[in-house]
Amino acid sequence: MFLSVPVMASLSGDTDERHNLSSSMMNLPNSETNSFSINWQWTDKEGKNLKVNSFFDTEIVETSLLDSYKLSFSLSYPIKAIHTYLTPRLEFAIERINFYTPDDQEKLIDIRYAFTNKDDSNASQLFWQAYDQYQNDAFYHLKITPCVHPDNKDLPCVRPNYSQLFYEYRAYLKDIATQLAEQQSFTTAVKNAQQWVYAIPDREEHDDSFFSPISVLKTNEADSDEKVLLLATLISQLAPEYELFMLYPSDSIGSVSPVWLTIDSKSGVEGQKIMINENQYTVISGSKTKLDKILSSNTELISESLY
Repeated sequence: MFLSVPVMASLSGDTDERHNLSSSMMNLPNSETNSFSINWQWTDKEGKNLKVNSFFDTEIVETSLLDSYKLSFSLSYPIKAIHTYLTPRLEFAIERINFYTPDDQEKLIDIRYAFTNKDDSNASQLFWQAYDQYQNDAFYHLKITPCVHPDNKDLPCVRPNYSQLFYEYRAYLKDIATQLAEQQSFTTAVKNAQQWVYAIPDREEHDDSFFSPISVLKTNEADSDEKVLLLATLISQLAPEYELFMLYPSDSIGSVSPVWLTIDSKSGVEGQKIMINENQYTVISGSKTKLDKILSSNTELISESLY
């Protein structure tokens, strides 16, 4: 369960120009929701001229911006985000529970009473059933997942729900994945996807904000886990038969860093090999030096399956 003691208070136009980040306290992408296009051209190591272009309409940009704001707020203020979602729903649940509770049985006075007087009464059990359901709904709505804080297990800890975001955004990148898939072979397409994603300028690492893949393309900046998610959405469509894992230190909180993307070694993609769940995977993103340092220090790593 995310919290052991819940809080009771109520709580334009086409362009390939990439925009700078706004200087907000949560490091959010800029708030322009107009459509935009990208048109990238580069030359690979074999001297072949490559091109990637795509168009993102206003509706997609608005969805992406909303998700970026939602995620960044949730990572910055997890308790407030969760309970802003929970409070009105629990108030309604209490109203309905009391309506159907006979007058000769104990009723729930308010949310504070329901939280502080947990007992075996029918009303109390129904309330906690509603709480568990709405809390799970809140995680899904906010696109976050609970975790254990490395400094203190009693502190609130959430991370972006990378798998949920992966599935929701991969369809938006289908056009780009299709263009990459047309390039010679699967391994060549993967190399070109890596080169394209890692040409995006680095954004300073923040554990309290996260840009969705479309926001990354619009701002033209990304930190490590944002690049991994973008790369994963592309590679999964180049070879959906190969499982992808994110790999990051267990002491990471919020928007994790550093992070690596791995693919089943049966894919034939070149790279450093690592064992996950007794199977061999190939590391296809992130710093090899950092990974070697973490492995040599016996730091525990979390392997999170994207699909």
